[in-house]
Amino acid sequence: MAALSRRVDPFGFLVDYGIWAALAIAFLTAGAVAPSFLTAANLHDLMSAMSVLGIVSIGQTVVILSGGIDLSVGMLMGLVTVLTNGVMKGDPTLAWPMAALGVAIGLAVGLTNGVLLVLTRIEPLILTFGMLSILAGAIFVYTDRTIGSAPDNFRWIAEGSIGPFPVLFLLMAAAALIAGIVLARTRFGRYVYAIGGSEEHARRAGIPVGRMKVAIYVISGLYAGLAGVGLAARIGSGYTLAGQGFELDSIVAVVLGGTSLAGGRGGVFGTIGAVLFLTILSNGLNLAGISPYAQQVVKGLVVVAAVVLYSRARRA
Repeated sequence: MAALSRRVDPFGFLVDYGIWAALAIAFLTAGAVAPSFLTAANLHDLMSAMSVLGIVSIGQTVVILSGGIDLSVGMLMGLVTVLTNGVMKGDPTLAWPMAALGVAIGLAVGLTNGVLLVLTRIEPLILTFGMLSILAGAIFVYTDRTIGSAPDNFRWIAEGSIGPFPVLFLLMAAAALIAGIVLARTRFGRYVYAIGGSEEHARRAGIPVGRMKVAIYVISGLYAGLAGVGLAARIGSGYTLAGQGFELDSIVAVVLGGTSLAGGRGGVFGTIGAVLFLTILSNGLNLAGISPYAQQVVKGLVVVAAVVLYSRARRA
Protein backbone atom coordinates (compact mmCIF):
# COMPACT_ATOMS: atom_id res chain seq x y z
CA MET A 1 0.00 0.00 0.00
CA ALA A 2 2.86 2.38 0.85
CA ALA A 3 4.50 1.70 -2.51
CA LEU A 4 1.22 2.43 -4.31
CA SER A 5 0.86 5.69 -2.36
CA ARG A 6 4.32 6.79 -3.43
CA ARG A 7 3.57 6.01 -7.06
CA VAL A 8 0.47 8.17 -7.17
CA ASP A 9 1.51 10.92 -4.73
CA PRO A 10 0.24 14.12 -6.41
CA PHE A 11 2.36 16.38 -4.22
CA GLY A 12 5.59 14.61 -5.12
CA PHE A 13 4.61 14.80 -8.77
CA LEU A 14 3.97 18.54 -8.39
CA VAL A 15 7.40 19.23 -6.93
CA ASP A 16 9.24 17.07 -9.46
CA TYR A 17 7.32 17.77 -12.67
CA GLY A 18 5.01 20.72 -12.03
CA ILE A 19 7.14 23.19 -13.97
CA TRP A 20 7.04 21.00 -17.09
CA ALA A 21 3.24 20.77 -16.93
CA ALA A 22 3.07 24.56 -16.51
CA LEU A 23 5.49 24.99 -19.40
CA ALA A 24 3.36 22.84 -21.71
CA ILE A 25 0.22 24.77 -20.76
CA ALA A 26 1.98 28.13 -21.30
CA PHE A 27 3.30 27.03 -24.69
CA LEU A 28 -0.09 25.80 -25.93
CA THR A 29 -1.92 28.84 -24.56
CA ALA A 30 0.53 31.31 -26.09
CA GLY A 31 0.25 29.54 -29.45
CA ALA A 32 -3.56 29.68 -29.32
CA VAL A 33 -3.82 33.31 -28.16
CA ALA A 34 -1.08 34.72 -30.39
CA PRO A 35 -0.59 32.81 -33.69
CA SER A 36 2.68 34.68 -34.33
CA PHE A 37 4.11 32.96 -31.25
CA LEU A 38 4.74 29.76 -33.22
CA THR A 39 6.62 31.39 -36.09
CA ALA A 40 10.24 30.35 -36.60
CA ALA A 41 11.45 33.91 -36.07
CA ASN A 42 9.67 34.27 -32.74
CA LEU A 43 10.84 30.88 -31.46
CA HIS A 44 14.40 31.83 -32.43
CA ASP A 45 14.07 35.10 -30.49
CA LEU A 46 12.58 33.16 -27.58
CA MET A 47 15.63 30.90 -27.34
CA SER A 48 17.95 33.89 -27.45
CA ALA A 49 15.93 35.87 -24.91
CA MET A 50 15.96 33.12 -22.28
CA SER A 51 19.65 32.38 -22.48
CA VAL A 52 21.18 35.12 -20.32
CA LEU A 53 18.77 34.48 -17.45
CA GLY A 54 19.22 30.75 -17.97
CA ILE A 55 23.01 30.91 -17.61
CA VAL A 56 23.02 32.98 -14.41
CA SER A 57 20.21 30.85 -12.95
CA ILE A 58 22.32 27.70 -13.35
CA GLY A 59 24.96 29.13 -11.01
CA GLN A 60 22.26 30.34 -8.62
CA THR A 61 20.82 26.81 -8.56
CA VAL A 62 24.12 25.35 -7.37
CA VAL A 63 24.34 27.95 -4.60
CA ILE A 64 20.74 27.45 -3.42
CA LEU A 65 21.11 23.65 -3.51
CA SER A 66 23.92 24.08 -0.98
CA GLY A 67 21.68 26.14 1.30
CA GLY A 68 23.14 29.51 0.27
CA ILE A 69 22.07 32.41 -1.92
CA ASP A 70 23.90 34.89 -4.16
CA LEU A 71 22.40 38.37 -4.46
CA SER A 72 25.49 39.78 -6.17
CA VAL A 73 25.00 38.12 -9.56
CA GLY A 74 22.91 40.90 -11.13
CA MET A 75 25.35 43.70 -10.38
CA LEU A 76 28.22 41.42 -11.38
CA MET A 77 26.57 41.01 -14.78
CA GLY A 78 26.09 44.78 -14.95
CA LEU A 79 29.75 45.43 -14.15
CA VAL A 80 30.86 43.00 -16.86
CA THR A 81 28.51 44.68 -19.36
CA VAL A 82 29.78 48.19 -18.57
CA LEU A 83 33.47 47.27 -18.49
CA THR A 84 33.55 45.14 -21.63
CA ASN A 85 31.61 47.53 -23.84
CA GLY A 86 33.23 50.56 -22.24
CA VAL A 87 36.72 49.29 -23.02
CA MET A 88 35.99 47.87 -26.48
CA LYS A 89 34.33 50.98 -27.93
CA GLY A 90 33.61 49.04 -31.10
CA ASP A 91 37.17 47.72 -31.53
CA PRO A 92 36.90 44.16 -32.93
CA THR A 93 40.44 43.25 -31.83
CA LEU A 94 39.35 43.56 -28.18
CA ALA A 95 36.28 41.32 -28.47
CA TRP A 96 37.68 38.03 -27.23
CA PRO A 97 40.09 39.51 -24.64
CA MET A 98 37.11 41.38 -23.14
CA ALA A 99 34.96 38.24 -23.19
CA ALA A 100 37.72 36.47 -21.25
CA LEU A 101 38.00 39.44 -18.89
CA GLY A 102 34.27 39.27 -18.20
CA VAL A 103 34.49 35.62 -17.19
CA ALA A 104 37.61 36.36 -15.10
CA ILE A 105 35.77 39.14 -13.24
CA GLY A 106 33.01 36.66 -12.45
CA LEU A 107 35.51 34.13 -11.11
CA ALA A 108 37.22 36.78 -8.98
CA VAL A 109 33.97 38.02 -7.44
CA GLY A 110 32.77 34.46 -6.80
CA LEU A 111 36.08 33.57 -5.15
CA THR A 112 35.87 36.67 -2.97
CA ASN A 113 32.32 35.82 -1.91
CA GLY A 114 33.27 32.25 -1.07
CA VAL A 115 36.41 33.10 0.90
CA LEU A 116 34.69 35.86 2.88
CA LEU A 117 31.75 33.56 3.61
CA VAL A 118 34.03 30.91 5.07
CA LEU A 119 36.29 33.30 6.98
CA THR A 120 33.61 35.57 8.45
CA ARG A 121 30.69 33.08 8.70
CA ILE A 122 28.34 35.90 7.78
CA GLU A 123 24.97 34.79 6.42
CA PRO A 124 25.16 34.50 2.60
CA LEU A 125 22.14 36.81 2.22
CA ILE A 126 23.94 39.63 4.06
CA LEU A 127 27.37 39.02 2.57
CA THR A 128 26.24 38.87 -1.04
CA PHE A 129 23.95 41.87 -0.54
CA GLY A 130 27.05 43.75 0.60
CA MET A 131 28.88 42.58 -2.52
CA LEU A 132 25.90 43.74 -4.60
CA SER A 133 26.34 47.22 -3.12
CA ILE A 134 30.09 47.21 -3.76
CA LEU A 135 29.64 46.18 -7.39
CA ALA A 136 26.87 48.74 -7.95
CA GLY A 137 29.16 51.43 -6.55
CA ALA A 138 32.02 50.24 -8.77
CA ILE A 139 29.82 50.58 -11.85
CA PHE A 140 28.95 54.18 -11.06
CA VAL A 141 32.51 55.05 -10.08
CA TYR A 142 33.53 53.87 -13.54
CA THR A 143 30.72 55.70 -15.32
CA ASP A 144 27.36 57.28 -14.61
CA ARG A 145 26.06 57.02 -18.17
CA THR A 146 25.79 54.54 -21.03
CA ILE A 147 29.17 54.20 -22.71
CA GLY A 148 31.02 52.23 -25.37
CA SER A 149 29.77 49.79 -27.96
CA ALA A 150 30.22 46.15 -28.91
CA PRO A 151 31.87 45.26 -32.24
CA ASP A 152 30.12 42.86 -34.60
CA ASN A 153 32.32 39.88 -33.68
CA PHE A 154 31.42 40.35 -30.02
CA ARG A 155 27.72 40.81 -30.76
CA TRP A 156 27.87 37.49 -32.64
CA ILE A 157 27.72 35.81 -29.22
CA ALA A 158 24.13 37.05 -28.87
CA GLU A 159 23.06 37.50 -32.49
CA GLY A 160 24.82 34.65 -34.28
CA SER A 161 23.34 31.23 -34.98
CA ILE A 162 24.63 27.72 -35.57
CA GLY A 163 22.00 26.01 -37.67
CA PRO A 164 18.56 26.92 -36.28
CA PHE A 165 19.89 27.67 -32.79
CA PRO A 166 21.25 30.98 -31.44
CA VAL A 167 24.85 30.79 -30.24
CA LEU A 168 23.84 32.08 -26.82
CA PHE A 169 21.19 29.37 -26.47
CA LEU A 170 23.74 26.67 -27.31
CA LEU A 171 26.08 28.19 -24.74
CA MET A 172 23.33 28.01 -22.13
CA ALA A 173 22.46 24.42 -23.10
CA ALA A 174 26.10 23.36 -22.77
CA ALA A 175 26.41 25.13 -19.41
CA ALA A 176 23.24 23.44 -18.14
CA LEU A 177 24.35 20.00 -19.35
CA ILE A 178 27.74 20.31 -17.67
CA ALA A 179 26.25 21.51 -14.39
CA GLY A 180 23.55 18.84 -14.48
CA ILE A 181 26.06 16.05 -15.01
CA VAL A 182 28.36 17.38 -12.29
CA LEU A 183 25.51 17.61 -9.77
CA ALA A 184 24.03 14.20 -10.62
CA ARG A 185 27.10 12.10 -11.34
CA THR A 186 30.09 13.35 -9.35
CA ARG A 187 31.27 13.44 -5.75
CA PHE A 188 31.19 17.24 -5.92
CA GLY A 189 27.49 17.13 -6.74
CA ARG A 190 26.76 14.72 -3.89
CA TYR A 191 28.59 17.03 -1.52
CA VAL A 192 26.53 20.02 -2.69
CA TYR A 193 23.29 18.19 -1.90
CA ALA A 194 24.67 16.93 1.42
CA ILE A 195 25.66 20.43 2.55
CA GLY A 196 22.26 21.75 1.55
CA GLY A 197 20.52 18.95 3.44
CA SER A 198 22.46 19.54 6.65
CA GLU A 199 25.74 21.41 6.85
CA GLU A 200 26.50 19.99 10.29
CA HIS A 201 25.89 16.40 9.21
CA ALA A 202 28.00 16.99 6.10
CA ARG A 203 30.87 18.27 8.25
CA ARG A 204 30.62 15.26 10.55
CA ALA A 205 30.69 12.98 7.52
CA GLY A 206 34.10 14.40 6.59
CA ILE A 207 32.98 16.65 3.74
CA PRO A 208 35.30 19.70 3.41
CA VAL A 209 32.45 22.19 3.81
CA GLY A 210 34.65 25.30 3.72
CA ARG A 211 36.40 24.39 0.48
CA MET A 212 33.10 23.31 -1.04
CA LYS A 213 31.49 26.66 -0.25
CA VAL A 214 34.35 28.52 -1.89
CA ALA A 215 34.03 26.32 -4.98
CA ILE A 216 30.25 26.75 -5.07
CA TYR A 217 30.47 30.54 -5.07
CA VAL A 218 33.26 30.45 -7.65
CA ILE A 219 30.86 28.49 -9.88
CA SER A 220 28.14 31.08 -9.29
CA GLY A 221 30.56 33.86 -10.19
CA LEU A 222 31.73 31.98 -13.28
CA TYR A 223 28.17 31.58 -14.58
CA ALA A 224 27.29 35.18 -13.73
CA GLY A 225 30.39 36.42 -15.55
CA LEU A 226 29.47 34.31 -18.57
CA ALA A 227 25.91 35.65 -18.44
CA GLY A 228 27.34 39.17 -18.21
CA VAL A 229 29.28 38.61 -21.42
CA GLY A 230 26.07 37.42 -23.10
CA LEU A 231 24.19 40.42 -21.74
CA ALA A 232 26.89 42.79 -22.99
CA ALA A 233 26.62 41.23 -26.45
CA ARG A 234 22.81 41.49 -26.44
CA ILE A 235 22.70 45.13 -25.32
CA GLY A 236 25.71 46.25 -27.34
CA SER A 237 26.61 49.12 -25.02
CA GLY A 238 27.71 49.74 -21.45
CA TYR A 239 24.33 50.46 -19.84
CA THR A 240 24.83 51.06 -16.11
CA LEU A 241 21.60 49.33 -14.99
CA ALA A 242 21.89 46.37 -17.35
CA GLY A 243 22.16 43.74 -14.61
CA GLN A 244 19.48 45.14 -12.32
CA GLY A 245 16.90 42.55 -11.34
CA PHE A 246 18.75 39.44 -12.52
CA GLU A 247 19.55 38.44 -8.94
CA LEU A 248 15.83 38.22 -8.08
CA ASP A 249 14.80 36.77 -11.45
CA SER A 250 17.37 34.00 -11.07
CA ILE A 251 16.10 33.14 -7.59
CA VAL A 252 12.51 33.06 -8.88
CA ALA A 253 13.57 30.72 -11.70
CA VAL A 254 15.33 28.40 -9.26
CA VAL A 255 12.33 28.23 -6.93
CA LEU A 256 9.82 27.79 -9.76
CA GLY A 257 12.00 24.98 -11.08
CA GLY A 258 11.44 23.00 -7.90
CA THR A 259 14.65 23.71 -5.97
CA SER A 260 14.07 24.26 -2.26
CA LEU A 261 15.30 27.56 -0.84
CA ALA A 262 16.36 25.55 2.21
CA GLY A 263 18.76 23.56 0.01
CA GLY A 264 19.29 19.88 -0.62
CA ARG A 265 16.55 19.29 -3.19
CA GLY A 266 16.11 20.29 -6.83
CA GLY A 267 18.27 20.55 -9.92
CA VAL A 268 19.44 22.50 -12.91
CA PHE A 269 17.01 21.15 -15.49
CA GLY A 270 13.99 22.24 -13.49
CA THR A 271 15.53 25.71 -13.37
CA ILE A 272 15.93 25.78 -17.16
CA GLY A 273 12.30 24.71 -17.51
CA ALA A 274 11.28 27.60 -15.25
CA VAL A 275 13.37 30.10 -17.24
CA LEU A 276 11.70 28.93 -20.44
CA PHE A 277 8.27 29.14 -18.76
CA LEU A 278 8.91 32.72 -17.61
CA THR A 279 10.19 33.70 -21.06
CA ILE A 280 7.19 32.16 -22.82
CA LEU A 281 4.83 33.84 -20.35
CA SER A 282 6.40 37.25 -20.99
CA ASN A 283 6.56 36.73 -24.75
CA GLY A 284 2.98 35.49 -24.99
CA LEU A 285 1.66 38.41 -22.95
CA ASN A 286 3.58 40.84 -25.15
CA LEU A 287 2.22 39.31 -28.35
CA ALA A 288 -1.29 39.38 -26.90
CA GLY A 289 -0.95 43.13 -26.28
CA ILE A 290 -1.13 42.92 -22.48
CA SER A 291 0.24 46.03 -20.79
CA PRO A 292 3.58 45.74 -18.93
CA TYR A 293 1.87 46.61 -15.64
CA ALA A 294 -0.70 43.85 -16.03
CA GLN A 295 2.15 41.49 -16.93
CA GLN A 296 3.83 42.22 -13.60
CA VAL A 297 0.60 41.29 -11.82
CA VAL A 298 0.32 38.02 -13.77
CA LYS A 299 3.95 37.07 -13.16
CA GLY A 300 3.65 37.91 -9.47
CA LEU A 301 0.55 35.75 -9.10
CA VAL A 302 2.29 32.85 -10.86
CA VAL A 303 5.30 33.06 -8.54
CA VAL A 304 3.19 33.31 -5.37
CA ALA A 305 0.99 30.39 -6.48
CA ALA A 306 4.03 28.25 -7.26
CA VAL A 307 5.70 28.95 -3.91
CA VAL A 308 2.47 28.19 -2.00
CA LEU A 309 1.91 24.93 -3.89
CA TYR A 310 5.51 23.79 -3.47
CA SER A 311 5.44 24.63 0.24
CA ARG A 312 2.26 22.59 0.75
CA ALA A 313 3.69 19.74 -1.30
CA ARG A 314 6.83 19.53 0.81
CA ARG A 315 4.85 19.60 4.08
CA ALA A 316 2.62 16.75 2.89
